[in-house]
Amino acid sequence: MTTYRNGNKWTVNETLSLQREYELLEWTIQQIADKHQRSVMAILYRLEHEGFISSWNEARGFNANEFIESGTLYGASKVAPIDEDYEEDTVSAVSDNVHVADLTDRMNNLEKSMFELNGMVKRINDSMVSQKIRSPLRHY
Repeated sequence: MTTYRNGNKWTVNETLSLQREYELLEWTIQQIADKHQRSVMAILYRLEHEGFISSWNEARGFNANEFIESGTLYGASKVAPIDEDYEEDTVSAVSDNVHVADLTDRMNNLEKSMFELNGMVKRINDSMVSQKIRSPLRHY
């Protein structure tokens, strides 16, 4: 049984090693996962995050149908294989909706932070105006 390093951050050295193994040594995803003691999903996410692959479908040595059928996807015991006729537009639309919702939340948080920051600046300005500001000392 493989022990995964869940929760451990990727170091610069580990990322460079990942790039070397994937691009130069041309290892499969499973070989890299075994070496780094990380799950196949973690390797796929990192390869995509670093820009080494643009999608999981192009990852060397990774077959989504075999992976899903093996039951290792999200710890599932058995998952139906990917339907070859499933429209990519549907997946893309769902993904776009998730990204839009995430961006909306981030924008709302940013707007709230800006509002709070504006209030702080106003209070500081009001405080400075209400205080007697000394004129600069004269030098002769």
